[in-house]
Amino acid sequence: MLTEKEKLALMDGTGLLYRAFFALPPLTNTRGVPTGAVYGFTRMLMKLLKDKKPEYLACAFDKGKETFRHKKFDQYKITRPPMPSDLAKQIPLVKKILAGFGVPVFEEEEYEADDILAALANHGVRRGLKVEILTEDKDIFQVVSPSIHIIRLKKGLSETQVLDEEGVIASLGVSPSQIADYLSLVGDASDNIPGVPGIGPVTAKELLQKYGNLENLIRRLDDLPASKRKLLRKCQDQARRSKELATLVTSVPLKVDWEKLRIKDPDKKVLLPLFRELGFKRLIEDFTTSKIHNTHYETIKSPQELDELIVALKQGSFVLETGKETPGLAFLSQDGASYWLPLVQKESRKDLIIKKILPVLRDRQTKKTGHDLKKVILHLKDWQLDLEGLGFDTQLAAYLLDPLASDYSLKDLCIEYLGKTINETSPPQRVELIDKLRRRLQEKLEGESLWELYTKVELPLVQVLAKMENRGIKVKRSALEEFLSEVGEKIRRLEEEIYEDLGEKFNINSSKQLGQILFEKLSLPRIKKTKTGYSTNEEVLQALSVMRPSLKKILNYRQLSKLQSTYIRPFPGLINPSTGRIHTSFNQTVTATGRLSSSKPNLQNIPIRNKFGGKFRRAFIADEGNLFLSADYSQIELRILAHLSGDSNLKSAFDRNEDVHRQTASEIFNVMPLQVTPKMRRLAKVVNFGIVYGISSYGLARDLGISEKDASEYIEHYFQRYPKVKEYLARELEKAREKGYVRTLLGRKRCLPEIVSSNKKARQMAERAAINTPIQGGAADLIKLAMVNLERKLTKGRLRAWIILQIHDELLFEVPDEEINETRKIVKEEMEGAMRLSVPLAVETKVGRNWAQMSS
Repeated sequence: MLTEKEKLALMDGTGLLYRAFFALPPLTNTRGVPTGAVYGFTRMLMKLLKDKKPEYLACAFDKGKETFRHKKFDQYKITRPPMPSDLAKQIPLVKKILAGFGVPVFEEEEYEADDILAALANHGVRRGLKVEILTEDKDIFQVVSPSIHIIRLKKGLSETQVLDEEGVIASLGVSPSQIADYLSLVGDASDNIPGVPGIGPVTAKELLQKYGNLENLIRRLDDLPASKRKLLRKCQDQARRSKELATLVTSVPLKVDWEKLRIKDPDKKVLLPLFRELGFKRLIEDFTTSKIHNTHYETIKSPQELDELIVALKQGSFVLETGKETPGLAFLSQDGASYWLPLVQKESRKDLIIKKILPVLRDRQTKKTGHDLKKVILHLKDWQLDLEGLGFDTQLAAYLLDPLASDYSLKDLCIEYLGKTINETSPPQRVELIDKLRRRLQEKLEGESLWELYTKVELPLVQVLAKMENRGIKVKRSALEEFLSEVGEKIRRLEEEIYEDLGEKFNINSSKQLGQILFEKLSLPRIKKTKTGYSTNEEVLQALSVMRPSLKKILNYRQLSKLQSTYIRPFPGLINPSTGRIHTSFNQTVTATGRLSSSKPNLQNIPIRNKFGGKFRRAFIADEGNLFLSADYSQIELRILAHLSGDSNLKSAFDRNEDVHRQTASEIFNVMPLQVTPKMRRLAKVVNFGIVYGISSYGLARDLGISEKDASEYIEHYFQRYPKVKEYLARELEKAREKGYVRTLLGRKRCLPEIVSSNKKARQMAERAAINTPIQGGAADLIKLAMVNLERKLTKGRLRAWIILQIHDELLFEVPDEEINETRKIVKEEMEGAMRLSVPLAVETKVGRNWAQMSS
């Protein structure tokens, strides 16, 4: 065992980088730069520093050029594939990381990293240090001695094993001094060292145990059995050359400055920005040790103190946060003073607080900053308080800067933008952090040309969405319960029919059991295989239903079962007993394209195109004396495509108010527009929208149930009809590859890191996103802007119409009967005029007492 003295740790940079590259899934930052190997390497470096606590540290890399071994043997390493390009790109980044930790890097012409590590280890021993080398390369085991040990990667990137001389013998069956002799006999396929053909590991170990080393073995050839003697006599020169190639050189001419090797404090000014650039949020959290200081704040206890707080808040903008466990409000005034206003009071005292604080909260000229202001607004509603004059929302700003992130919590943003790790914080501490984040995030929004989108669309939309959630949509409980019973009965009948058709009872929800009946009992063709057997997904069942029409009942059964379990059954329990309405959440910081999503429950995904989905919507009703008004953008994504591409044929179709799908069908099928059948139009519609989503001929063939050749011809005919669309899509892809991101009509930015990936599947997904995002994201920009404008217009006109739902390109309003005509006119005008495109926007409106029965 090594005695207690100063320690030198050495890292096999090239070998560890390879290990990290292949051990972790492909990772990229938001600009598409590969980062997985850098991340894994950095984790190993930090673990080495933490666990081993060396006084000195250095890292060695291959120079990446031919060495003296290549000159001696031109076939050396010739079978090894070149370094993957995504790995080669990460070497400079790893060297930046090492520089940030103050770790010197050694590279030498003519020599490999193993030679450099062996030489450095000998330097360390001569200095009286104990040496530990982190590596997975067995070649370096030959330097193990009482003063030099190996830290061997055993499993993954974190599980290691320390090997001394006995450990090497137990692992390889030979001593460190015999490793080169061992390789001279068995060879090394990875380095293309030939060894002696016919001698394997077992024989080599036996020979070395008896004769010690290669030269002694060659001198004693006559003692060997005839077969081994013949092999070694014939290949003794090759064995000697193999040993020479396998032997590490310890005389590498190195300039070792021990002060540079001495462990230093990591340079956070270098590392934290680098970690942020690379997207290493977890490393930032591990790396940061900043503690949040105790905030000095004043607790408001008396009416006089409350008056003083209001005076302070009226001086200008302020930051606010609601209490989580204890009801109350935290404020940070413009002069930097923190306050805590508890709301756990006697009713009379609480009424006084509300009366005094409400005017400043409602004052639109006094701008308020917060984190997730929609949540703050809804919390305040619970306390009969309103909030107007939104100035900045840190959660929303972070989303616009990085719409691909999975978490925009205050904790996460503090790690990423402030370099601080926070755990439990009080509301007064949080308002200080929010204020610091605001400054950093506003600067970034302006730098990324996102400030106008943020201030004119996203931030005003917060107030609109809060009102929509608070209003909710009325649901008739008895209609839901009646419908649940009807669907349950239909599912039961379908079960019986399926059992009768297929000849036995089984679990219809079990793909395995269904597969056994279809492919074993009925001997139907096995179309698609999965890891666990043969697929019975919708695509497969549709194909098989041509031979066995009864399989369509299984598709119907699945559809109804999903409707029952996902929507109908849970919904009665989601009705707020106080309001009789369902209050969904609209998520503004979830999708990469800027679309809103809905949850708890999801009201955007309720089926409409089948009979039962339509019946389900009947349960959603307007209050007595009110009507629903639906306003839906017509073919908005195709109109945006026409605008962006400038294609004259596509634009003229919208200018003349033609049926675009009919026109496309006419071109694809080479018939006059009047000869287009409903089926042709349906196929053309799939093609039109498929182009928007970057569909391939394979994907189109799958969606239409046609051959890939026919699908390819459809796409070709489409581009012949709309040539500028093809040019636009190619141009957009090229820009995305060059810049690593795309933008929407209002400047929303989506980074596409995988667009330059060597992983074909990931790259193709990014290419589809590059095509789709400007179009779908542009549609999201448009309807969000329309929502902001409409809320403002309806409020200004003192109308009692409410926006209650947004379903992608459609808005649903609840409107008093007597205001329906005026509201309908305003809605159509505002939505069609929200943006000026080179093609007209069209909005279709419908009215009804429930969500299912709407008419023009």
